[in-house]
Amino acid sequence: MPRKRISTKSRIVKAAWNLFYKKGYEQTTVEDIISASKTSKGTFYHYFKGKEALLNSLSDLFDEKYEELAAVIDPAMSAYDKLLYLNHELFYMIETSVDIDLLAFLYSSQLTTKGKKSLSDSKRFYFKWITEILEDGLADGEFKDTSSAKELMKIYAMFERALLYDWALFRGKYSLSEYSSRLLPHVLDTFVNGI
Repeated sequence: MPRKRISTKSRIVKAAWNLFYKKGYEQTTVEDIISASKTSKGTFYHYFKGKEALLNSLSDLFDEKYEELAAVIDPAMSAYDKLLYLNHELFYMIETSVDIDLLAFLYSSQLTTKGKKSLSDSKRFYFKWITEILEDGLADGEFKDTSSAKELMKIYAMFERALLYDWALFRGKYSLSEYSSRLLPHVLDTFVNGI
């Protein structure tokens, strides 16, 4: 799969979250983001009303990571192994480049927002691609067909959200990717054996 050219909006999102992680949200200015993303002030404000608007872009950052992985993942891998790999790569990226306070803020705001809940938006690349992997696993007989791909997707996403919430709750006192690598096989084994 050819590598997709990174969009201007994606460059801004990546630069912002990188700065939030390194400098902290409060210490990062719009000017810092503009400079790091190599864009102009007009371009920045074309995509975002201000720095605060970037807080809702975390799901975009996650999806960008998945799109990067889609370009390099071995298509011959089993669905089970693809899910293990994708979860590990995303969680490693989160623990090494996402500010835990901002992650906690975003997760808490998703509970109280009356508007769009970006993390649970089924139109995200994340939901589409993981569902496709689950469908392949069901079609190949790798996962037992006692549940639909949509139901398995709900369980998989719930598992990931629960771990992220717990990791944020405990202020990152353990390795998110290592802990998930130990627990996710138990979830996937239930997909294999049927729910």
